[in-house]
Amino acid sequence: MKTQINDKICPFCKGQNECMAHSESPCWCMDLKIPAELTELVPVDLKRKSCICISCVNSFKEDPETFKANFVH
Repeated sequence: MKTQINDKICPFCKGQNECMAHSESPCWCMDLKIPAELTELVPVDLKRKSCICISCVNSFKEDPETFKANFVH
């Protein structure tokens, strides 16, 4: 059975990612540097299918090791 992917849910915290990729306005992520190390941590089945929320991006930037301990399993 294939799991349904919700592209509006952050792959880490499972909260709303506030992605605006499908809107007429540019997404908030266009003005933000998202670390490559963080995007590499996205589960394989969600890569390029689900956006990381700004809260998780900021948490990772503040303390990558704590972020990994809390969200990467």
